[in-house]
Amino acid sequence: MASRSTYFRLLAVVTFVCALTFSLGARAQPSDEAIWKNFMEWLNKAPPVDGPRILFELYYKDLIASGASESEATREIAVVRQMHRQRLDGWRVMFNNIYKTTKPGFATQPNALLVSTVEGRKPGRALDVGIGQGRNSVFLALKGWDVTGFDMSDEGIATARKNAESAGVKLNAIRETEDAFDYGTGRWDLIVFMYEPFPVTSAAYVDRLRQSMRPSSIIVIESFGEEEEVNSRPSTAIDPGRLLTAFRDFRLLHYQDVVAKADWGLDERRLVRMVAERPQ
Repeated sequence: MASRSTYFRLLAVVTFVCALTFSLGARAQPSDEAIWKNFMEWLNKAPPVDGPRILFELYYKDLIASGASESEATREIAVVRQMHRQRLDGWRVMFNNIYKTTKPGFATQPNALLVSTVEGRKPGRALDVGIGQGRNSVFLALKGWDVTGFDMSDEGIATARKNAESAGVKLNAIRETEDAFDYGTGRWDLIVFMYEPFPVTSAAYVDRLRQSMRPSSIIVIESFGEEEEVNSRPSTAIDPGRLLTAFRDFRLLHYQDVVAKADWGLDERRLVRMVAERPQ
């Protein structure tokens, strides 16, 4: 009996030690807020890269190097991607980083759909939503348009202003968030919306755009095409079906749901392209 009793006591001790060792060695599951905070601390020190996808890949590798399992790192990246859609602090830091790169993985020439759309069109007042480094705004200014553009990125705005100066054109480049920017009423003959994370399929946002546009003015839209139900969709993706519904009161001048070379990433992706005219 004493032998069996000793055996079970030893087994209990071994089980306790193993459990304690696992508990101490396991990586604690951080909250979503802690995950975001850790990502932002890393992002502020990250090297310049040419796009959000590369930043997420680098952070995943850093998580693995710091001791996270593949499943833990995958979960944290999923949380970061989700929170990144709403957190303006992340957008500003991320695109300040991206616009510092000397080897851009994004188009620096004006968007092809925009170029073809304004060909032969009388210049007026244009708004570039998310001006970035000013590739589309400078093009429009060279064509005689009076251009205003806003962006939350300090680096983007600074570069846009430099590019306008180098091209010898005037450009009203404003550092502002989408929520705070005043779209105004009846101001624009043209709105450019290219690869932006703003809710362009939302009825409230479309109404905001409509009110800011003059009768017979147009909006030119291009971005990644992806249904809203897809969890891994880019932050700038637009649901093609919802886009058509949101602009159903506009006159549709051009529409494509197509696989083509994207302005961001410069690879073949599903894209949605639309040109719509505000009714009089």
